[in-house]
Amino acid sequence: MTLKNHKNHYNVKLLRGYGVSISLKDNKINLKNGVDILSGKSETESWFITQLPYEKIVISGKGYISTDALKLLNQNNRNVILTDTHGKPVSFMNGMMESLTATKYRMAQYDAFRDPEKRLYLQNQIVKAKLESQIRFLKMTEKNEVKEGIIQLEGYLQQIENYSISPIKIEASSTHVYFRNFAKLIPEKYGFNSRSNSVVRITKRNATDVINALLNYGYAVLAGEISKFVNGFGLDAYCGFYHKSHTGFQPLVYDIMESFRWLVDSTVYKMANIKDHKSQIRLKDYVHSKDGFVVMNDSLIKRFLEKLERTFQQERRYEFRHGAKTKDGLKNIQEITIAKIMVQKLTEYCLEKNNRLLPYNI
Repeated sequence: MTLKNHKNHYNVKLLRGYGVSISLKDNKINLKNGVDILSGKSETESWFITQLPYEKIVISGKGYISTDALKLLNQNNRNVILTDTHGKPVSFMNGMMESLTATKYRMAQYDAFRDPEKRLYLQNQIVKAKLESQIRFLKMTEKNEVKEGIIQLEGYLQQIENYSISPIKIEASSTHVYFRNFAKLIPEKYGFNSRSNSVVRITKRNATDVINALLNYGYAVLAGEISKFVNGFGLDAYCGFYHKSHTGFQPLVYDIMESFRWLVDSTVYKMANIKDHKSQIRLKDYVHSKDGFVVMNDSLIKRFLEKLERTFQQERRYEFRHGAKTKDGLKNIQEITIAKIMVQKLTEYCLEKNNRLLPYNI
């Protein structure tokens, strides 16, 4: 774990518990953690914004954020993600592009939404990218028990490429197949059988097992990252092409994050199967409330967020037009940076600067 006044290579800070706060004092950002139940104390860090080692701050508890501190964080592209105690997203607080360029982008986004042909194309591309990422992840595990599931998902991928069935129907069926196979990768002791919210929406349902609880936290952080990119380009996060019918969250954010959910799934899978006792999910790391919902301790959430950040930062070969040219046109790009590229490509598609989205799997 990071010590005070030491650089955090994980780039993420968790503030959890009662009395958490983010304030500005003496031109420094003050991050105050919740009160520890045993010691009655709370840890506080103070940083000048130029030295702040965290790119994202996750708040899960009761407390406050000063407007001055929030403004300074947003101006310096630091993401603040607010969740409830169960890891469900409450708010994403990040800066927005304010310019004539942003207005032009949003107008093009609305025009693309009103065009039935473009909207159907984007819906197909979203589901296609999601299927590609799920297949890629399951293959990476090299587990025999998911081979049949991979074949089924590849069949759905073929259907979406042929435009033979509605993408909504394909997504609903393929999601159930995917999580049935994901469950095969998780040790039985964790009690995971299926995704409690397999259809993507914000609900009042909380996780009844630790795997779903970690997935909730991970998806919230991922959504916060995507929200930062969407707002950074000046797009309307509430105008989606696939999740347009749901109003409880930012539809465009969830459109984009579909093909990157596997980053969270992969991190949970690794934590559930790691052999190191100190790093694995231990029974003492969580309890069940009287209603049967899982409540995780700070240690487990911090370990998970740190591993998730490492997953975000892992690199793979991908098409990227900036920087020095390469023979194959592919460069080593961080997974989370690819999400930003996807948002940029969507913007260019809406502006009719290109006639296709960049494929997820290159």
